[in-house]
Amino acid sequence: MSKSLSIADWISSKPPRGKYTFSREEVVESFPQMKANAISTALSREVRKGRLMIPVQGFYVIIPDEYALRGFAPQPFYLDDLMRHLGRNYYVALLSAASYLGAAHQSPMTFSVMLEPPTMRGKTTEKYATKYFYRSSIPMEYVEKRQTRTGYINVSGPELTAIDLVAYQQRNGSITRAATVLAELSPRLDFAKAGSDFLKVAPVACFQRLGYILEEVLEEKDTADALFSLMQEAHTRMQPAPLKPGVPATNCEVNSRWKIQMNETIEIDEL
Repeated sequence: MSKSLSIADWISSKPPRGKYTFSREEVVESFPQMKANAISTALSREVRKGRLMIPVQGFYVIIPDEYALRGFAPQPFYLDDLMRHLGRNYYVALLSAASYLGAAHQSPMTFSVMLEPPTMRGKTTEKYATKYFYRSSIPMEYVEKRQTRTGYINVSGPELTAIDLVAYQQRNGSITRAATVLAELSPRLDFAKAGSDFLKVAPVACFQRLGYILEEVLEEKDTADALFSLMQEAHTRMQPAPLKPGVPATNCEVNSRWKIQMNETIEIDEL
């Protein structure tokens, strides 16, 4: 590295080459003669200027000029680089994934990311928020790669997005909110192409709730039939399950096909 090149110049050289992220280790390698305190001071100066943001300690994102007034870069600019830096499997999930799939009539305020354990603290500032959800393993066969300005990003496919919306309903709003998004997502669902392994991505009760919503609330019988057939072929055993978990379901009417105890009334929001 040329002695005349400053860290600020080094940072400025990256965006023209399509690079918007770097780690502290990269800076140390590029400026081997510079002391640790001097590196920290130079990086802090760029953060104060609004040129850099720090989603996790030791990882820096260069804020593109067009986002300078906002003071942050959108998560798709850096999420894939961040997860590779951390060595984590991931995908964009829930309402954020639905937005990519054209099925979120309102832009979500929080960017949702699904991870495998261990847990990771979300990032919330007055300007942006990233929230992490977890599953024991990421079913990559049901995840799509979407091109971004800086590369690619993993996004859950329609079927995985649908079951996640139901499975994580309590942490993501409500069953009504999930059903409202499913109303827009349903034309893209194709359970006939899914294998029996897809039924392992969530508890059976979640698939029962999804099937009930598709058939009885959204009147998407063909899509519901495809899901039901998949469950039958896998010899999936259904037990009575409440539509809304955590709420008493005694003496509730039970849907005969999906074994759903109807302890909640779903009213789809206006699209």
